[in-house]
Amino acid sequence: MKRHAVSFLGVGGVGKTTYIYRLLGLSRTPRVTRRPQFYALRVGDMELFLLDAPGQYAAEVVALYNEAVKTYGAQIDLIAYMYDVTDRRTLEELLQLAPLASYAPRKILIGNKRDLAEERGTFVRGEEAAKALGATRVYYTSALKDSPDTLLKVLLEGLSATQNI
Repeated sequence: MKRHAVSFLGVGGVGKTTYIYRLLGLSRTPRVTRRPQFYALRVGDMELFLLDAPGQYAAEVVALYNEAVKTYGAQIDLIAYMYDVTDRRTLEELLQLAPLASYAPRKILIGNKRDLAEERGTFVRGEEAAKALGATRVYYTSALKDSPDTLLKVLLEGLSATQNI
């Protein structure tokens, strides 16, 4: 069985836990993540280990992320950087914390809350930030409205990506 570890990294409130809950098929509303959580998801002959690193501020996110990696002894295969497309601050803080995070061979950027951005008419694009992060691609999602299959496809494409944008 193939095993891959995926770490979700971003400041608080961007939708990391909601994204993971939707992938797992959990219907309950996620609570604020206070400590690193590790979730397992089986997909065919593959097992994905999803690491949810909490934090409200950039420095806290990095410290908790690195603690989680050390605690679980995981080799991270993919970092899924996540920000809120309605809030430029979440992208700016992500750019501050990313260089401090542990190494991963593949990185993607997920702009979440696309549904809210469409309602509000404000959309923070992430292509330039993705280049700075070394991400192979930017995905725009709605963890609440997109199907779990769509959300999973983002991770699977990220795991197979080899070229930067």
